[in-house]
Amino acid sequence: MRTTSNMPITPELKRHLIHDLVPFWLNMRDDEFGGFYGFMDANHVVDKKANKGCILNSRILWFFSNVYQLCMDGLLSESKLQDEGYSSLDVLESARHAFSYLKEKFYDQENGGVYWSVTYDGQIADSTKHTYNLAFTIYALVAYYHQSSDEEAMKIARKIKNTIELNCKDEIGYLEEFTVDFQPLVNEKTSENGVTAYRSTNTLINVMQAYSSLYREGIDLPFREKVVAVYDTFENYVYNPDLGRQEMFFDKNFNSIIDLSSFGHDIEVSWFIERLCKTLHDENLSKRMSFYSDVLSEQVYNNGFDGRSVALECENGVMSERRHWWVQAEAMLGFLNTYLKHPEQTHYYDAVRSIWNFVKEYMIHGTHPAEWYFEVSQDGVPNMNEPLVCEWKCPYHVGRMCIEFIRIQESHAEDI
Repeated sequence: MRTTSNMPITPELKRHLIHDLVPFWLNMRDDEFGGFYGFMDANHVVDKKANKGCILNSRILWFFSNVYQLCMDGLLSESKLQDEGYSSLDVLESARHAFSYLKEKFYDQENGGVYWSVTYDGQIADSTKHTYNLAFTIYALVAYYHQSSDEEAMKIARKIKNTIELNCKDEIGYLEEFTVDFQPLVNEKTSENGVTAYRSTNTLINVMQAYSSLYREGIDLPFREKVVAVYDTFENYVYNPDLGRQEMFFDKNFNSIIDLSSFGHDIEVSWFIERLCKTLHDENLSKRMSFYSDVLSEQVYNNGFDGRSVALECENGVMSERRHWWVQAEAMLGFLNTYLKHPEQTHYYDAVRSIWNFVKEYMIHGTHPAEWYFEVSQDGVPNMNEPLVCEWKCPYHVGRMCIEFIRIQESHAEDI
């Protein structure tokens, strides 16, 4: 493989994962009340009495499960972990800790699904059920099952999948927000930009991840057509062929209700839609999704990338100056994926390196163990009003980026 630099990025990302990200999130563990603390401000001050969101807990479960799998696959050195003061068994135990808390505090055995949040001491804070939350919980449980073989995790994942199919969809797609017993609510959780969405792309792509991961594990193979149907929904309703982007928020009939280019979601989907559809072993589907992958990546490169970083979004023709943590992580993966498919297009790898340099200079908090700021300006000034940890700010996007780079490096002869 040709690269545009002799200095590979992956060793830096591996060190960042071992030296910063894993210790940071190990330190967020709440051994008094269970789970993980729900909030840390930009100055590293933890609010031990903040509510604990299920999304944050699930993403921590996903993160530690996948880091442990890297250890088991020999891709992380045990001695390097121990040099940082922890071991792979500590990672595994934290995954178990997250699963135990999810099972005991978030999972609703009576009505099905998971609550949105609980208090610091494990009482129900927000009993809302949301398809986005349910889908990501499946994704996390499957990741934990994959490395632990804990059948209880898979049992809960399958039950939540059945809950989604029974309560959270209609004839053309997946709905959003519900009461504790699945009566429809106005969607406040994943509506943004001044609109209230009946449907959202963010929820759909989480269902896509959840169902594809279940299928990958050989679970519920007869429901393959439901997995494929999620991809069909993306193709028929979400993807805008005229603009080469995804529409993000919709009315009941899947009509877009806002002019919004979400560069983060477009570049994220550009890489993982191909990765996920490979689990279905459908050559035609893979070719179709590869086309969308290329178009989405090119559109983000041309419209959202300024040569150093990727903007959050463009609404009604107005470009955001905000640089969110998760958008930079997904852009590194998305542009790398495009480069690996088209190695002659070296500008995509140049973009990966430029974003990583921007992140190192402006986005990684200087205090060890370091996390990324929630957002910085286009010039790299951090927004100190945004937290380092909250129900949405989690180890998932950055952690996944590091993990994917490490796995991609394993399968390629040349350094990346």
